[in-house]
Amino acid sequence: MRGFPQNAVCVVGQNPITFVHQSLIGSFVVDNTTGRIYAVQFNTICGITSNFLEEQLVGLSLLSDMEEMRERIMTRYLGDSRKAIIVILRDAAAKLRERQVLA
Repeated sequence: MRGFPQNAVCVVGQNPITFVHQSLIGSFVVDNTTGRIYAVQFNTICGITSNFLEEQLVGLSLLSDMEEMRERIMTRYLGDSRKAIIVILRDAAAKLRERQVLA
């Protein structure tokens, strides 16, 4: 994985997700206790988009860093699917919290 500079943003001209995928999916590998994200992948048509999003999220926690993740996506990812990505993050966090309660 290459490290993008702090001032880099990801710009998507025509959102390929709209044309190729019926739904946007994010898969996360996280620490079961802290929610820290180890790896993430989105089913985007462009690998560089998923790589950029991964770099924005790895190391943050689904359980305690939602505002930081939202801010990074809204300011550094300039694609049409920004709000959908935030919804995916919140859904993944809710599922992790539910699992913790059931465990």
